[in-house]
Amino acid sequence: MDPIRNKGTQLLQEALGTSSEGVAEAIEQQIYESHNNKVDGAYKESIRSHLFNLKDNDILRRHVVSGVITPSQFAQMSVDDMAKPELRIEEEHIRRRSIMDSIFHDHIQPRHRNQDNPDEDRP
Repeated sequence: MDPIRNKGTQLLQEALGTSSEGVAEAIEQQIYESHNNKVDGAYKESIRSHLFNLKDNDILRRHVVSGVITPSQFAQMSVDDMAKPELRIEEEHIRRRSIMDSIFHDHIQPRHRNQDNPDEDRP
């Protein structure tokens, strides 16, 4: 096996805990296969992203170790899918606020420029 894949498996094993060697190998294999059996930049980024989220999200890690989330499901998860629930809620609030802010700007009017002094704006 490729040394980069071995290192990815080792890091996944460390992130998951000691009793999950087979799970780490299965996750790495699924990620490898999802990248057309290539060890490239996208593969490495996917391994890093999955590692970060396993270390950062206790609920996600428990679900992967216990089998609630299979290695195949976990390997296919996006960054948004792996995010902590409170982070997902906050991102949704920000997204909704942004949409509402962009919709309710009736009071904005075009600016008029002084032809003699184009750097000076006036309402």
